Amino acid sequence: MPWVRIGIGAGALAIAFLAGWTTNGWRKDAEIAELTAARAKADLTTVTQALGELRAASADIRARADEYRGISTQLDAAASAIKKELKNAKPLPADCRPDDFRVRKLSDAVDAAKQAAAAR
Repeated sequence: MPWVRIGIGAGALAIAFLAGWTTNGWRKDAEIAELTAARAKADLTTVTQALGELRAASADIRARADEYRGISTQLDAAASAIKKELKNAKPLPADCRPDDFRVRKLSDAVDAAKQAAAAR
């Protein structure tokens, strides 16, 4: 009978060990789940912040593109008008100096080009 008691004691110890092992596993699984949830929340905060920055940058890019389109349209119209005026102007003889109208138009074109370059 002593072998039976030893067997029952060993079985009880084995059951207690396995129960403790299982309980410890559940506890560790819960800790891992908590750490994973905390990491997910931190990642979500980072992604939300980056998305906000991306939206702000996108709005800024869109505004600057619209501004560029407006400036480009104005410059194209001004350049076309200048080309048309210069095309329709009478050519100068080789020994003449340009009249005030041509000098003014050339000065206006130079000023417009300088303003466009300064805006960049």
